[in-house]
Amino acid sequence: MAKPPPSRPFPPVDMRMQMALRQTGFDAIKDPPKPAPPAPDLTRALRRREWLLDVMERQRALSPYASGLLTAENLSGEDFLHSFYATGRPVLIKGALADWPALTRWTPDYLADAVGDATVEYQGGRTAAGDYELMKDRHRQRGPFRAFIDLVRDGGNDAYLTAYNSAANGPALAPLQSDLGTIDAYLTPAPGMLWIGGEGAFTPLHFDLTNNLLAQLTGTKRIVLIPPSQTRHLAHRRHVFSDVHDVTDPARLAAHPAARDILRYDLLLTPGDLLFIPIGWWHQVRSESFCTMLTYTNFLWPNAGHESYPAD
Repeated sequence: MAKPPPSRPFPPVDMRMQMALRQTGFDAIKDPPKPAPPAPDLTRALRRREWLLDVMERQRALSPYASGLLTAENLSGEDFLHSFYATGRPVLIKGALADWPALTRWTPDYLADAVGDATVEYQGGRTAAGDYELMKDRHRQRGPFRAFIDLVRDGGNDAYLTAYNSAANGPALAPLQSDLGTIDAYLTPAPGMLWIGGEGAFTPLHFDLTNNLLAQLTGTKRIVLIPPSQTRHLAHRRHVFSDVHDVTDPARLAAHPAARDILRYDLLLTPGDLLFIPIGWWHQVRSESFCTMLTYTNFLWPNAGHESYPAD
């Protein structure tokens, strides 16, 4: 019977070669790679988050005080902090600016005479663009302030001087500062960001990445507030904006039926009012007349959030 050929030993390991390979990051005898852990189930995690928000909203609804939009007068800084700022709850503060001269002085003619032909930046060409808020830089325009007032005094949404233009407009609008007071109970000393627009000026549905305090000076604004718990119904795809655009427009609701029955608060902002809008709360704003308003973000307490917002 034929014998099997003698077994041949494996070639000896070249220790010098092995050491050289290890120094370059290659280890011929290291353990095989372990399988990667399974990817998290993001769909399930999202459903669980939405479940929690729904449960919390139903629980708040048990109490008219907990679920309602509260109105206050003479609200101290301490009460504002504990009841609203720290809890992330909006509040309408009536008559807080009653002694500010701007409330009675700031007609279109007064503003035009006070600022004159100083060059200002504003948002223009908005009417023909559906994404004018998302593409703000594209709509920056400059011109004499008096000419801008002529554009907006008769109403419309095509031209609007907004908070986004504030950094460019400080020197031109400086003559108006003497007509304003301070809100020392809630804010540090710093100027607000001015809005000037005509009847029909509209800011579509969005949320902000800071806590905001709106100070209505002249005219009236119709505001819709929607809590963050309703986000999944609002077609939130781009940055901080909703594709619904306007929750009071039947045509938009027909295109986005999930937004028809959302929890929302409708209110009218009148001269002298403050409105605190916490970070993450959806809102849309429409001017019902020629309006001037300030937005403040310089609270006495930390106002962080935008730094860590996930980018698109």
